Amino acid sequence: MRIIDANNKLLNHIIVALVSSLLIYALWSSGIRINRSIAGVSFFLLFLTLIVGPIMQLWRPLLKVLPWNLPWSWRGELGIWFTLLSAVHVFLIFDGRQWETNFYLSDIIGLVALFLAFILAATSLNKVIRFLGVESWRWLHTLAYVVFYLVGFHTINHAFLRQGRPEDWLHWMYPVMMVIVVLLQASAFIKTVIYQRRKLKEEQS
Repeated sequence: MRIIDANNKLLNHIIVALVSSLLIYALWSSGIRINRSIAGVSFFLLFLTLIVGPIMQLWRPLLKVLPWNLPWSWRGELGIWFTLLSAVHVFLIFDGRQWETNFYLSDIIGLVALFLAFILAATSLNKVIRFLGVESWRWLHTLAYVVFYLVGFHTINHAFLRQGRPEDWLHWMYPVMMVIVVLLQASAFIKTVIYQRRKLKEEQS
């Protein structure tokens, strides 16, 4: 049985907003510039959004144990706030006129990812999910992984490949989160294949 969260809650939004604000403040207090702090927390929210599905497939009994419908009922709120923080990040870049002297292909890719993220955020609202239907919504939201890899390319380029970028520990968190997402996805896929093959053998026997 697949689960879809079609009921974003105001309390969940408030909690995600408060936790995100605290994380941004913590990064900024540690010496990381505010815009990069916002970008870091935005990426972390995207990371959380994408590990929910594999976690549900790999450890489904957790759904009966964890409180507050964690983690599956928080995907919509996490994705929406990822998009909002990403938009703030882009706004600060354009407001600071950084694009006039340093605008790269990775920045264009980042804007494409933000455009797709807005589509996903708009279709994460309760009424839109119900209008689209479960299967249409699920198909559309496979784009979340496209967003993830586009954002990952953009982030890795800025963190490691551009000259003159300041060094800090936050840079190393990005590849760690990317590897975790890939490993969880691969593990969930392998488990699904094993389950389907076992089911097929049982039907044939």
